[in-house]
Amino acid sequence: MTEHSSDDLERAQVVPVAVAPNEIVAALWREALAEEGIVALVKATGPGLAYFTNFANEHVLYVLEPLADRAREILAELERGEAP
Repeated sequence: MTEHSSDDLERAQVVPVAVAPNEIVAALWREALAEEGIVALVKATGPGLAYFTNFANEHVLYVLEPLADRAREILAELERGEAP
């Protein structure tokens, strides 16, 4: 992984890198990124009603912009069935 200075990361924008089909896949992807040192924010899409679950809604994964390319590479490896 490319090293980034703390100043770069502190000023970085948060950008979307993938859309998971549901909460379980989003959690798996987030964990795969975490194992590579990339922290991801997961946000559910859809109505998000108080008494209903977002489980089946799509979930967007966001990371810091300097880490986005590497995050996409990791997720592409998972899609191909390769270990990161």
